[in-house]
Amino acid sequence: MLIVLTGKTASGKDTIIAKILTKYPNFKKILTTTSRAIREDERNGIDYNFISRKDFEEKINRGEFLEYVEYGGNFYGTEKSQINPDQNLIWKIDPSMAGKAKQIFPECIIIYITVDDNTVSTRLKERGLSQSEITARMQDDRQFFNSYSSKYDHIIENVLGKLEVTVNKVFQIIEDYQKNLK
Repeated sequence: MLIVLTGKTASGKDTIIAKILTKYPNFKKILTTTSRAIREDERNGIDYNFISRKDFEEKINRGEFLEYVEYGGNFYGTEKSQINPDQNLIWKIDPSMAGKAKQIFPECIIIYITVDDNTVSTRLKERGLSQSEITARMQDDRQFFNSYSSKYDHIIENVLGKLEVTVNKVFQIIEDYQKNLK
């Protein structure tokens, strides 16, 4: 089983993934590789594989990525070595790459997480982004959603203060999918 989680920037994807991994310990998170700087609350090899831009570009040239994208001035991508078809996987991926995920893995379930713009703005300010960076990311989010929304199997709004409602909707999707596999 492959669950693809995508969505707006700062929509709570990592928090939702942590909840999924707690409830479904048989799932493994596909670890994304990034060239961006590590944040204070992140751990290399747990949250992302953090590498330099030069190393990322060398991996691109060697064909080591299943997919990658440049977003916010940094590279993000999935190394081929992260994919094991014999495991239940959860994959956080850029919204623009969700269609490619469906092409590569037609049976995957793509869940898009959205959140209101005020919440996005507040969370990105807390991360230290400038207003111009916040505006650019929010514009990118709108463009990606308008371009790729037909590729998403489920769209869930993560309402501020109602994380458990959002998480339970994701759990229900997983449980329904598992029932259909039997």
